[in-house]
Amino acid sequence: MIFLILTCLVAFLGLLWLLRKDRISLGLPIAYLYSLLLIHLPGAFAHIVGGDFLLHSDLIEIGMRFAALGSVCFVAGVWLSRSPAERLAISPVVDHQRFWHFCLLGGWFVIYGLSPLFQIPSIGAAVQQGGAIWMLGVMLALRSAFQRGQYQRIGIWLGALLVYPVLMLLLGGFLSYGSASIIVACAALTISTRNYWRVIVGIVVFTFLSIAVFVNYFPHRDRIRNQVWGGAPLQARIDTVIDTARDFEWFDPANRTQLIALDARLNQNYFVGLAAKRIELGQVDYLKGASIWEGVLSLVPRAFWADKPVFAGSPQIVAKMTGLRLSPTTSFGVGNVMEFQINFGVPGIIIGFLLLGWLIGKLDLTAALAERRGDLGTAILFFLPCVALIQPNGSLVEVCSGAAAALVGALAWRRLWRSVAKGRSVIPIFRTNASHLESSRYRNQSAT
Repeated sequence: MIFLILTCLVAFLGLLWLLRKDRISLGLPIAYLYSLLLIHLPGAFAHIVGGDFLLHSDLIEIGMRFAALGSVCFVAGVWLSRSPAERLAISPVVDHQRFWHFCLLGGWFVIYGLSPLFQIPSIGAAVQQGGAIWMLGVMLALRSAFQRGQYQRIGIWLGALLVYPVLMLLLGGFLSYGSASIIVACAALTISTRNYWRVIVGIVVFTFLSIAVFVNYFPHRDRIRNQVWGGAPLQARIDTVIDTARDFEWFDPANRTQLIALDARLNQNYFVGLAAKRIELGQVDYLKGASIWEGVLSLVPRAFWADKPVFAGSPQIVAKMTGLRLSPTTSFGVGNVMEFQINFGVPGIIIGFLLLGWLIGKLDLTAALAERRGDLGTAILFFLPCVALIQPNGSLVEVCSGAAAALVGALAWRRLWRSVAKGRSVIPIFRTNASHLESSRYRNQSAT
């Protein structure tokens, strides 16, 4: 199992090296692979350290084989998407600060001001996915602040970054959605930071802190959710979160309680391995593309097909393929590794992750190129669908429908931004050069 973990880490470092070669990236492939490894590696590590008391290590190893193969194929797909890279055009001068605030405030307005629209079929999905535009504003603002060493701005934008995760925890009772947004928003820093070893150290520290936060949150999550879902006053929820922070403990590999927490919630390998074993024993058959076809059907808006027999979420697939009885109050995502595997086995893993890597890599590259040449509307158009694809623990139905809805939301945002910025935000760089030449000519004439 150690070799499989090392394979995943080498794949991650290879992806980091690939994207940092020309630095034309917003880091979204990094965000995906990091998120994927976050739901596979901690559980595998727990079984290496605590294999004497944790059960089903054989199934964990089977799941890790597929996760390692998927990681390598994903990196290969990203590499294919970037060969050859488009050359950059001369960039105009753009009012980036205005764009950052446009994204941040616009995203917050959609998420918190238009939340009643989330219940409307099709429209609600586009509005909800479109709200993720706030991540683009925070991502670009943080990248600029770090590059310029503006510590006050770093603090301000880090505060803005934490608004969504904190409110998601207090109002929804979930930590995972908020942590996913942090990973996406910080992904660009792994590309823009000049010093390679500083990036590696930053990733290690970020991972250690993330694991520490999780193992402290896990024992208290039922209490937090009971208060949130039971309609407890906001102050009571805040007090519970403060109590959790007050009892904070650093991650300790020798702590059995913490290892059990990693095995329980950051170990998608168990589901993957169990499903693969049942297929091997003939207890269940491959889906042979059934769930992939459902992903295709999910692209049809429910507004046009009210009785569409496809729904987001994947507990039914997980229960069918693993034979487990799952709690209806807990989320059990099928995950990309498992879904590709239960459809076509190893070929499904190889082809699925190659295509997913190519698609995320191409969208990320196109968005980064657009942002560099000052075409911020086009950057939105490719950024939002790419973020919707970063669901390594979701089903293909969620991935496909989310990306389609995000595209609709992105089209609306692009049109709105172009209306806001028209004639005021973009100033061709040659004007500065022309003014400089004109001043020089005037000085020459005066001297004559």
